[in-house]
Amino acid sequence: MKRKWRFSEFLLGSSSGFLFFLLLNLLILILFMVDQVSSQNSDVSALLAFKKSSIDSDPNGFLSDWSASSSNPCSWKGVQCDASKHVVSLDFTNFGLMGHLYFPHLMVLPSLKLVNLKENFFSGDLFTSDASVSVKVTSCGLESIDLSCNNFSDPISHPLLLSCHYLAYLNLSHNSIPSVSFSFGSSLSQLDLSSNRVSDMGFLNYSLSNCQNLNLLNLSNNKFNGRLTATLSSSKTLSILDLSYNNFSGSFTDLQLGDCSNLTVLNLSHNQLSGTGFPSSLTSCQNLKRLDLSYNVIQGKVPGLFLASLRKLQILSLAHNGFWGEIPVELARTCGTLEELDLSGNSISGGLPSSFVSCLSLVSLNLGLNQLSGEFVSTVVSTLPNLRYLCLSFNNISGAVPLSLTNCTQLQVLDLSANAFTGNIPNGLCSSHSFSALKKLLLADNYLVGTVPSELGNCTNLMGIDLSFNFLTGSIPLEIWTLPSLSNLVMWANNLTGEIPEGICVNGGNLETLILNNNFLTGSLPLSIGSCTNLIWLSLADNRLSGEIPASFGNLVNLAILQMGNNSLSGQIPPEIGNCRSLIWFDLNSNALNGSLPPELANQAGFIVPGIVSGKQFAFVRNEGGTACRGAGGLVEFEGIRKERLANLPMVHSCPSTRIYSGQTVYTFTSNGSIIYLDLSYNSLSGNIPDDYGTMAYLQVLNLGHNRLTGVIPDSFGGLRAIGVLDLSHNNLQGPVPGSLGGLSFLSDLDVSNNNLSGQIPTSGQLTTFPASRYENNSGLCGVPLPACGSQSGSHSAGYHTHGKQQSIAVGVVIGITLSLLTIVVLLFALYRAKRYQEKEEKREKYIESLATSGSSSWKLSGVPEPLSINVATFEKPLRKLTFAHLLEATNGFSADSLIGSGGFGEVYKAQLKDGCVVAIKKLIHVTAQGDREFMAEMETIGKIKHRNLVPLLGYCKIGEERLLVYEYMKWGSLDMVLHEKTKGYVPPEYYQSFRCTTKGDVYSYGVVLLELLSDKRPIDPLEFGDDNNLVGWAKQLQKDKRGQEILDPDLITETSVEVELHQYLKIAFECLDDRPLRRPTMIQVMAMFKELQTDSENDVLDSLSLKDSFIDESREIRI
Repeated sequence: MKRKWRFSEFLLGSSSGFLFFLLLNLLILILFMVDQVSSQNSDVSALLAFKKSSIDSDPNGFLSDWSASSSNPCSWKGVQCDASKHVVSLDFTNFGLMGHLYFPHLMVLPSLKLVNLKENFFSGDLFTSDASVSVKVTSCGLESIDLSCNNFSDPISHPLLLSCHYLAYLNLSHNSIPSVSFSFGSSLSQLDLSSNRVSDMGFLNYSLSNCQNLNLLNLSNNKFNGRLTATLSSSKTLSILDLSYNNFSGSFTDLQLGDCSNLTVLNLSHNQLSGTGFPSSLTSCQNLKRLDLSYNVIQGKVPGLFLASLRKLQILSLAHNGFWGEIPVELARTCGTLEELDLSGNSISGGLPSSFVSCLSLVSLNLGLNQLSGEFVSTVVSTLPNLRYLCLSFNNISGAVPLSLTNCTQLQVLDLSANAFTGNIPNGLCSSHSFSALKKLLLADNYLVGTVPSELGNCTNLMGIDLSFNFLTGSIPLEIWTLPSLSNLVMWANNLTGEIPEGICVNGGNLETLILNNNFLTGSLPLSIGSCTNLIWLSLADNRLSGEIPASFGNLVNLAILQMGNNSLSGQIPPEIGNCRSLIWFDLNSNALNGSLPPELANQAGFIVPGIVSGKQFAFVRNEGGTACRGAGGLVEFEGIRKERLANLPMVHSCPSTRIYSGQTVYTFTSNGSIIYLDLSYNSLSGNIPDDYGTMAYLQVLNLGHNRLTGVIPDSFGGLRAIGVLDLSHNNLQGPVPGSLGGLSFLSDLDVSNNNLSGQIPTSGQLTTFPASRYENNSGLCGVPLPACGSQSGSHSAGYHTHGKQQSIAVGVVIGITLSLLTIVVLLFALYRAKRYQEKEEKREKYIESLATSGSSSWKLSGVPEPLSINVATFEKPLRKLTFAHLLEATNGFSADSLIGSGGFGEVYKAQLKDGCVVAIKKLIHVTAQGDREFMAEMETIGKIKHRNLVPLLGYCKIGEERLLVYEYMKWGSLDMVLHEKTKGYVPPEYYQSFRCTTKGDVYSYGVVLLELLSDKRPIDPLEFGDDNNLVGWAKQLQKDKRGQEILDPDLITETSVEVELHQYLKIAFECLDDRPLRRPTMIQVMAMFKELQTDSENDVLDSLSLKDSFIDESREIRI
């Protein structure tokens, strides 16, 4: 040691030793700098490789400064480095990047810990290797990955993330990932896969049993289906579990939660959990703060004592289940911690127990949609000082609106709508010291009287006021119009008077909805209404407004619904309204408007973007009484209104036949839309109909009737491919009915009566199926359903003209005698013909009676008003003139020998006509009271569909209650015969609950057919699936077990690319077969999925048909 120490002294002491020391340190510094540069260069290379392989589009140029000439990536957009200039974080949130993400290029960055790529347009198979690029990932230091809100739609199955030993946070939410089977390390503490299409129950079980450190698991809004059996036995650290918005079923009572001592949030809402009690294992969750079981089918009384054992409970939601009885007194034991309580949408009666006065921490209370009554509002609710949200709507609470509610000084939302409150609105609701925080006051659908108190203007934070469907009188106080934050003012169906003041949206808030229809408002429209640039819904219909429509309406670029019918408005329709680029509903019927139709109304066609009023609650009162009704109907705001109250509204009874639809607004287009409802009837409009109106491709209702329009019906109306109601009656239109109208497949109501039209009614499409009243009083119009062209009889011909009063009596006598003789001759000839015809028919009937008949055929011909010789209507391939007797003879009396098939809608017979032509005749079963016109209109529509893969409908026959369809005969059999014999199994599960056919049920049936094609198996086959299963259940189980390959028919798989495509078709089939109807796609969406997969869609029927979603939610339809 001594020698070594001396050697060190020698080195430091001598000049040469000192020099050596400096060189050594310099060498170390150089090596360090080289390492730094090398590290930066490797980061640059990896990032540029990522950009090259994963970024196809950078529309905003955020990555434009990423180049190889830069040696330091730390200055690049979205890149963050540490003190050593190593890349540690990438944040590309909402950059708008698009491409097929190749993640391994990022995983090789040695110091990278955080990757945030959310809100972009990345796609691809996550975490897999790119065969074209060699990148070896042995380990990664990533701690957080956020790929949410992108376009990932491929399954995830690669174990690449196992190399990320420190990964703690993984967010793949809001994509379209169909399945997940990858593994991840024990370091993962938060996993968010919400809003995808994952359905594998095995992944749920894996996540709960293999992630010992998992703290958050969010699998909400996926496609999970089946019994919920997973436990938390291996996830003792789990704090948040969200399985909401799936299709989990089974008894909630039997659920085993295991060790849930750390669980703070349990969300199982929007599933199909049932049972009559709560699982005993829930009492182990003593740290539970939020329990959400809303929108399930759990029944029984609310278990107050059981829930009171959860000492830390802050949020409890049992909404929209089947709970009944009274709210238990014991539930108030949670008041020490309870902040939110939601028991809405049940059958709970009574009131809120007095024990709840101790709920001093309660912030939100929702007891709506129950059967509550009593005085609890004033005795209990009014004592809760911290209450901010109170909803008691749709109950049976009566009496005056309690002024004691002003004790709830923090209240922001007060909803007492749809009850039985009476009396005046208390003047003191908005005194100087009360309700200063109030933002929404909802008192609609009660029995309130008196005037609207001006004191409401003291609630300066008010944003929304709904006083609809009461008996309020007087004018709307100026203090309300000038509220600084007011955005929604809804007071329709009252007895309000007065004027809309000048200065709205200038001296007050910028309104979004102004709904004051069905009142007695007077005066003119204020010019300042053009300042309401946020306005999306304006309804002033059924008032007494007068004056002209201000041109400033053109400033309302967000206006989607404009209703001002049934007033006394005058002047011209401002062409500036064509600047309302969001307008989809425009109703000015029954006013005193004059001038011409502005062509500018069509300016927005093809430019409207949907969404601005999506989800708004509405009711549509449709007039079905024809010309006896004014206008096509009325759209009303329907938030907080009971249907039975609407049924008593005068506008519902203003028409002999009315139907009410209710639901939420849904756009009929996804982009580039147009106006869908245009009613300008019952005015004094003149001039021609602009040709540009034919460009409104999504227009469903066009009513221009009862005006003074001239000119011709534009041939461009053939472009109204979505039109359902077209009323041009009671005008001065001339010329022919355009043949282009025959191509309107959805046209269900046409009225061109009381004009000066001429020529033959086109025979194409449905034009001949409308009643004669829809064409009457047109002097030169002829053809079905009017008398034939050239006929001189009836009111539609040129008519009978007298020759004056100067004809001699002698000439009159001669003509009279001659006519009498001719009449006798004609009668004798008619009797002779009738006798011959009767003899012929008796022979034919005897022959027909001698024919064998099918035992299942019963022909209901008694009381038939029309003769038995009814022509079969034909389409593209004309048949000979056939009668019912001809069809009986051709099928040998519809005998069993002619029967070739039997399905859910009737029997099919093979028929050979006298000329040797072979057809197939389907005899429909008697399932509806469908009228002749509706049946014929439907057949006309079906007859126009031509496609190489569809059997042509050659014609149809209606006789009495019988309906016959004539098809081209398929000598090789049907698709069903090619696959297998006809069986049941196409009916959706919900049909057995309601026995009602729906469009979503049709989607399910389509999914079954698609599954048949892919599997070559029958829908029901006891030998294949057993007595208690079917094709759908079998396929879903295989998919659940990750054995989807076994579903496919081996004969279809010829190469790898084909197999991939078949799996995509299988994916579409399963989406159509979702047990929950609302989760199934529409056929438009199915069409879009196929179009994405198809590279060649030549002459495909999906391209040639015009399809649409129904604007009206017919699942919630009520008939008046």
